[in-house]
Amino acid sequence: MPKWMILLAVANSALMAFLLITGRIKLNVNFKVDQAGTDSRALLGFIKDEQSRISEYLRANWSGSPEHLPQVLESLLGELDRDARERGVTIDREMLKTLLAQSVRAMRIVGGRDLEQAMERVA
Repeated sequence: MPKWMILLAVANSALMAFLLITGRIKLNVNFKVDQAGTDSRALLGFIKDEQSRISEYLRANWSGSPEHLPQVLESLLGELDRDARERGVTIDREMLKTLLAQSVRAMRIVGGRDLEQAMERVA
């Protein structure tokens, strides 16, 4: 690829970032996932609200042993599922598992390999 094309792409990206940051261009994103019937805003709000709870739960209930992690994640997943239903957030268990794994990974409480192996064993 020619250098001038790379320079043009970088300049274009920088210009777009500048315009977005300064507010001269605004993106209005408002969508619903109709296939699963899940409101994405409600789902993101639910996960954001549960972040601190997930962290506290893991710190309180997990000893640090990879062998006990699947049981802890299973019980936490059950509580998150119950809370989602109580809040009216429609989400299937596989999606909830994925969101839980992403949340735990972002907190860096559990090693990536241990988390991956534990999530495979969680029903």
